[in-house]
Amino acid sequence: MNTFKYSFFAKLIYRYGNIIATLFLSVHLITSIVMMFEKWYFVFFALVNGFFIFIINKYFLKTYRLFPFKITADNEKMICQNFLFSRKEITINHSDIENITGGIFSGFPTRPIYIYDGKQKIKIGFYSHVGKFQNLLTLILKNIPQPLYNNLLESMKDMRIEKKK
Repeated sequence: MNTFKYSFFAKLIYRYGNIIATLFLSVHLITSIVMMFEKWYFVFFALVNGFFIFIINKYFLKTYRLFPFKITADNEKMICQNFLFSRKEITINHSDIENITGGIFSGFPTRPIYIYDGKQKIKIGFYSHVGKFQNLLTLILKNIPQPLYNNLLESMKDMRIEKKK
């Protein structure tokens, strides 16, 4: 069994980065609201700041629900633990993986990768560019069902051809 964890710095950013961003944007939002009473066009700044606060926190809430910060894996299964605000533990068998999306499979390597378990109807995610998660992705790809592997390979070839055009 191999264990994959995020570094301290990555865990800090992915877990608590929204708090710092929300604080800074909230200060700007409050000043925009105050200035709105003096000059009407500060309404736009307040709306933009409110929109950014909403988007950032929506993204981080998704991260809290779907991203385990500790994954233990072997050739048969993955055990996902250390979700934020939850003590749940999810076990996913490689043979039950129905789809893998995001990250390199969507053409954007810095985006998270999502794994769908068709049997349990659950989804987990991880950032493949952080730490040794490339090794986890390799382990998963070695052990997923062959038809899924072929579909992923074909879609990546299609993306490569489209980028050349």
